[in-house]
Amino acid sequence: MLKEYYRYIREYWQIAELNRWYFALNFIACLLYKAFAVALPFIAGVIVDALTAKNSAETYRFIIIYFVIYLCYRGAIYFSWRAYSWNANYSYRHMHKKIFAKLTNIDDNFTRKIKKGRFMNTVNDDLISVGDMSDELSELATTLLQVAVVLIIVGIYNPLFAILIVISLILYVAARNYADRKMNHYWYKTRKEEDEYSNFISQVATGLQEVKTFNMLPKLKRKLSAINYRYNKHYERQRHYVSLRDTDIDILYYVFQVLLYILLAVLFFGGQVELGVVVMIVAYHESITSHASDFIDAAKEIRLANASVKRLGDILHYQPEENYEFGRTSIEHLDGKIEFKKVSLKIKNKPILSNLSFAIKPHETVAIVGFPGAGKTMLINLLLRLRRPTSGKILLDDIEIGEFSKEIYTSSVAVANQAPFIFNTTIRNNLDFVDTDIKAQIKACKTAGVHDFIQTLPQGYNTVLRENAANVSGGQKQMISIARTILTDAEILLLDDITTSLDPDTATFIPQLIKNLKKDHTVIMVTRKPDLMALADKVIVLNRGKIEAIGTPRSLFDKSKTYRALQFASSDLGRRKGA
Repeated sequence: MLKEYYRYIREYWQIAELNRWYFALNFIACLLYKAFAVALPFIAGVIVDALTAKNSAETYRFIIIYFVIYLCYRGAIYFSWRAYSWNANYSYRHMHKKIFAKLTNIDDNFTRKIKKGRFMNTVNDDLISVGDMSDELSELATTLLQVAVVLIIVGIYNPLFAILIVISLILYVAARNYADRKMNHYWYKTRKEEDEYSNFISQVATGLQEVKTFNMLPKLKRKLSAINYRYNKHYERQRHYVSLRDTDIDILYYVFQVLLYILLAVLFFGGQVELGVVVMIVAYHESITSHASDFIDAAKEIRLANASVKRLGDILHYQPEENYEFGRTSIEHLDGKIEFKKVSLKIKNKPILSNLSFAIKPHETVAIVGFPGAGKTMLINLLLRLRRPTSGKILLDDIEIGEFSKEIYTSSVAVANQAPFIFNTTIRNNLDFVDTDIKAQIKACKTAGVHDFIQTLPQGYNTVLRENAANVSGGQKQMISIARTILTDAEILLLDDITTSLDPDTATFIPQLIKNLKKDHTVIMVTRKPDLMALADKVIVLNRGKIEAIGTPRSLFDKSKTYRALQFASSDLGRRKGA
């Protein structure tokens, strides 16, 4: 058992963010109030002896001492709670920062290993449990000392009493520990089902429109019933062991209490112990059982908190498949020249991109085209430094992109995705994350063609966008996202199939947007639209991870089979939508 708890404490110490001074204060305060608690029954016994001897002076003096010690006891408890609160708050704040820092450095595989529901439960609930664990550690250690001191005091008066109490403690602790272990086992299972439930509800809420459209409710209800069945099954077993711990096992305490009372009565009537000793032993037996209960409760909480520690550890110890190290190169201004030199990319030994070589001039507009699976998105990921090339080099202004500092590179290369993320706050606040200059925000929105729409809203830029910007159209959401990208003032803009969610009216503004952006940026766009390809100074055609052709839109029509197929495919799709 001690080895097990040593492992718990070691794991906790590696994960938790603790203020060692607060922890030390909490431990000292716990130690003090436990010491005062041990002194109180002893003083009570002295008072009874003084009463029996009819010594009024001694009686009153020890009553005052008892009262002073009790006040010290309550004061130490208060200070213990204060120190615990300081440490828990410190831990909570710093653990949040630690998790947020980790969250910003994960890859796409993270959600495959740790589902969203479990992640949210861990951040909300487990973080609190880990913060509380420091207090339980202090309670566990000081209670152990308290029990040892009480047994020594009782043993000095009568070893038989101490032996009887030790036997009762061993049986009581063993039974409680067994019940707690089983309860913890089923508690962990209920937590897993809670994670499943949270993840399930999150998915349903995200895809509510599809759920209603495709009549998924009957099957979803069956899945929910299965989760509830498993949860209830584990919860009932958990409650069984809670009942065993809190009621049935207490019988042991009362059995040994009766035996102790009988023994005390025999010795008292035989004149072998004083009345004060009887009072002290009875008080110590009741308190030591309470101490043992506190010890077991602290052990139980540590065991439960250790499950939270493990869940947090899964997040904090997660290692991305590929970790991109940033350099230290800082340059005030970049021209925006990009060059790929024999760049290849493999993922799990599967070739994704092979031997890509091309150059992009500053303020040039380049279209990356190809059928699904050609490697377009991976090319963008390489430029965003989300992945490192397996071989070859990517240069920005003749400097390898890995050499740039994180701050310089992220401020120089910005992206607008086909499925942008918008925060559940005002339009103004969404733009404030990039630049708080209101004039710059309005200019970016005008460039993106969304300013006039925002002005028609009742609160204008102070309009709150609901979760996932559900209160505006997909096209308007995309244009706000593009405005946010423009606001970064990056030299290089990556537009990843931004027309996917645009309605026809909004899409008509994109050609003019591309022309406007070209004046101040190098623009690289992944697109399926022939009219956008036609705006490019250069088109790079990808086919199965390789460059099939590079050239102007006009020249490629004759020399690239894939390019011609993309033109016709887009025309056929347009006709089908029009029909």
